[in-house]
Amino acid sequence: MTTKTAVKCYRFEGIDFIPENRLLNWHDNQQTLLTADESRFLASLCYLAGEVVSTESIYRYTFTSPNAYEESCDHHYDLNVLLLSLSKKLLRNGKMAIPIYIIPSYGFRVSLPNTTAVRNETTPLKSPPSWPALVKNKSKKPLLQVININYAIITTVVIITFTLLISYWIMTTQ
Repeated sequence: MTTKTAVKCYRFEGIDFIPENRLLNWHDNQQTLLTADESRFLASLCYLAGEVVSTESIYRYTFTSPNAYEESCDHHYDLNVLLLSLSKKLLRNGKMAIPIYIIPSYGFRVSLPNTTAVRNETTPLKSPPSWPALVKNKSKKPLLQVININYAIITTVVIITFTLLISYWIMTTQ
């Protein structure tokens, strides 16, 4: 059984950026993994590609939208630090694979990608195990649990008994 999911892909010269996977796929079959923040920042820039976007707008667009995986929304992100780390990962042969232009006193601009595509990826689903396999796996575990519990109980009883005998012997010898 398989399922198909739509995956957005921004294709630039020499590189594909897949935001959902946080991957930069180079056309020489190498991959670079981005952090979640770098991926969100680059995805926002690619989504708004061709436009000059103010620093405040890109910040709001990238980091104030709800993220289901974050526990709180109190984070403060430094776009300069993100841009620096992202630039290092995008640099190949002395050239930026996805050029991010900094517009002084205003914001950022990314050139339009060659193509923006939504790819359908097919992922196989795990089939449920057969009934006999479940019965075999379940039948071994309870016996081992009972044996482990019995050893724990016996050990505890021996320790308590030994402690009581020593304390009784100490009390009677005085």
